[in-house]
Amino acid sequence: MKLAILTSALVMFLAGLASAASAADLVLNLSTPGSGGRIAVAVYRDAEAFRRGEGPVVSRMVPRTGAVTTLTITGLAPGRYAVAAFHDTDGNGDLTLWPIGLPREAYGFSNDARGRFGPPPFDQAAFDLPAAGATRTFRLH
Repeated sequence: MKLAILTSALVMFLAGLASAASAADLVLNLSTPGSGGRIAVAVYRDAEAFRRGEGPVVSRMVPRTGAVTTLTITGLAPGRYAVAAFHDTDGNGDLTLWPIGLPREAYGFSNDARGRFGPPPFDQAAFDLPAAGATRTFRLH
């Protein structure tokens, strides 16, 4: 009985090591001209979710720390991702829009991709995250 419990514990431990070994860190350097507030970040792995702005694999809200805010997202599986971010200057947690529907707060996408009348296509913002991790830098306009 003790051997079975020990074996089960060892298998779970090794499975944890295998998943930890395949996890990657994504370091984001986000620059914005505004001051104060927070930076909202959403990381997507799926083109449709990215287009809709729903269902990110990770989302974070961090204080803006200066002209460049650095954020590390840990534990991502290696693969293809795209990032969307905005500078929440008014603290309401949403991208504030002008009455005509244009963003009032600075926003941006990985690869400095720009869209017309909405987010850019996933392929323009997407990048490969290797198992060793990566650093991405982009601006919020």
